[in-house]
Amino acid sequence: MPSPKNHPVAASVEVAHDPISLAKLSPELARSNFHALLLANPNFFGNLANSEAQAVLNISGDTAYESLGCVGYNPQSQQLRAVINIKLSSGYSGGLCSSGSDEYVRFYLSYDSGATWQDQGIRSVNVFDVTGPKPLEYAVSLGISPSEEFCFIQNLPLVRAILSWNFPPPALSPGWTPVWGDVKDAQIQIEGFEFILLENLLADAKLKLPKEFAQAIDIAQPIPVAAPKMLSPVELHEMYKGKNVPQHRYLATSLAAAVGPTANIAKASLSYAVAAKAVPSFAGIADVNLSALVEAWLNTQGNTTYEELDCIGLDVNTSQLAGVLRIKQNSGFSGGPCTAGSTEFVAFWVDWGAGFEYAGTTSVGVHDFSQIPPAGLEYNVFLPVDLLTHAQPCWDGPKYATVRAVLSWNTPPSTTNPYAPVAWGNSRTGTILIPPGEIIGNGQQVPVLSAVGDIDVSLIGGDGRITSANAITTGAHFADAPFGGRITLAGAISNPTPGLKYRVMKAPHGTSNFTPVVNEPLGLTLGVNTFSGGMWSHSELTIHADPLGYYQYQENPPDVFVDDQILGVWYSTAADSGNAYDLRVDLSIDGNPAHDLSSDIVTVLVNNETPVAVLTPSFGECGKLAPGDSFSGVFTATATDFGSFGFTILPPGPANGVLPAPSSGSSLFLGGSIADPGVTNQAFTLDTTGMAPCGYSLTLGVWDRTNVNSGQTNNYNQSSIGFCLQTSN
Repeated sequence: MPSPKNHPVAASVEVAHDPISLAKLSPELARSNFHALLLANPNFFGNLANSEAQAVLNISGDTAYESLGCVGYNPQSQQLRAVINIKLSSGYSGGLCSSGSDEYVRFYLSYDSGATWQDQGIRSVNVFDVTGPKPLEYAVSLGISPSEEFCFIQNLPLVRAILSWNFPPPALSPGWTPVWGDVKDAQIQIEGFEFILLENLLADAKLKLPKEFAQAIDIAQPIPVAAPKMLSPVELHEMYKGKNVPQHRYLATSLAAAVGPTANIAKASLSYAVAAKAVPSFAGIADVNLSALVEAWLNTQGNTTYEELDCIGLDVNTSQLAGVLRIKQNSGFSGGPCTAGSTEFVAFWVDWGAGFEYAGTTSVGVHDFSQIPPAGLEYNVFLPVDLLTHAQPCWDGPKYATVRAVLSWNTPPSTTNPYAPVAWGNSRTGTILIPPGEIIGNGQQVPVLSAVGDIDVSLIGGDGRITSANAITTGAHFADAPFGGRITLAGAISNPTPGLKYRVMKAPHGTSNFTPVVNEPLGLTLGVNTFSGGMWSHSELTIHADPLGYYQYQENPPDVFVDDQILGVWYSTAADSGNAYDLRVDLSIDGNPAHDLSSDIVTVLVNNETPVAVLTPSFGECGKLAPGDSFSGVFTATATDFGSFGFTILPPGPANGVLPAPSSGSSLFLGGSIADPGVTNQAFTLDTTGMAPCGYSLTLGVWDRTNVNSGQTNNYNQSSIGFCLQTSN
């Protein structure tokens, strides 16, 4: 986000305030002091079910400011998405030129109808106080690796999304209720295996190979599954006999293909033309009345019996438009999950201020099932969009766009008319807030460095430290943190055209000694997604820098995008620790590096130092004690950028949850009370009461605050000692 530095701020008048009573706070004032109130009383708002702390202001699951619109899954890309509605103009901790606040969404999966839940991770989006139309519709996405089954086994787990304003939903807590936020469950579909192991197939089929076959065949070798078959009109007709699926539904694709370019002919003529062309497609179907079939099909417009588009939004973290659609019937989708099924197409249109412009078409594959829940199955779609060319600086105020999405089953919607009717499907219109940025001229190609180490560059200070931010793709939180390990650089080039070349440049902070960041001879491996043939496909592509360090630009919205918009990767080393570096992206204009167009410079401070972890018990390295005995010692847990320490005892079962005192601690920057560089020669005591006789290890783990490997982890070290609890016998 551009800095508002040197831009005037409107004068204000100082206002006297009456004394504040925590017991009489209004919800609005409580929201503006949210974290301070939680510090004073974790259960101030009464949303903690089993807390001993007394609730003061009972606010639980309040959706006045924000709510979840829809939650859905894309089986082909294995991504969960949630749409968030921002409803009010204030209450989000500041305007566009501030850091605003965060809307967090944590996702869970359940394969046993909600009896147990598996934590999938967390995502967040930055929101602001802005006037103008409401609601504003945002989206967040999360890639997952779900449990897969054979395609003939229905795999329809529940997904739960927990939305929470300015407070991350705690991990492994599917029953947690936010103060301000929402909880929504939905049923989704997981695709079957793409590859299977022969040994698993034999086991599931309860078959055993003869000994000589087992010796000759590698049963651990993965085998690709058969390509899904697209059913013919005759096969569809036979399959849907006796089922409540009308002919003009399951034969609609053949009817649409028969229309061809005749859409402007009068309806009577069109019916005749379609019937004439369609005869060969329906050969073998004896009981089809083509005239009645065509007439029923022509009179079907905007039918949402089978599918309906419920929500749309903008994922600012990935520069993608998103939609969530609901499948409402168990059949009528051209075959089960072992077939090609059918396709739900969604065309997006955006009014940037001068009328709707076609942004592109996307899709998701759907199938028949023996049964689905009454609420249906929720799917999502996504489409990359060029936001850079429509941005304006934050100090110029908010800039909105209107999005229209058109859902059409098995036939792509119009690319020339946003209001063109569809037979099966519907449309949605919503408002998005365009992320602020520099103004880019019509057709102008500008390199933009948007994230470093998975952190939005606007949240990285001039000293190279992360101020307070959540990693874009991992959701991890970092505060007053440097960078380390594998540092990704993400961004885009506005108005891309084929053949663009760019390079990532690095220099010691404050110098002009920029050199290219390359990964040769291994090259730079990118995840590339391509929309072709009505479906998205994903591939791994390794590109190599030329002798001057330039890479070929791969993005081409809306049909091609790179995972996380990665432009380059810098593998920092121990030698970089303690040093700050300036990073930028250069766009090659004419092959002469002196003429390159450069992005803004982002400074990063590097720390690849290992924290100090020292654990010294009173008995030395290995002690023998009786159950119920206590022992003490001292420990040191320090780091240049201290994060936290914590004790664990293994094996955990017989330890019965017993831990030393203190058991853990964290940095002031992470909500704790420990200042840098941590604690030195801190006393600890372990009372073994409640622990069963056994041999144990006591481990001290120490983490720093560094953003290591682009939102993946922190620098870590540990120290362990052993002890044995034994009875006198």
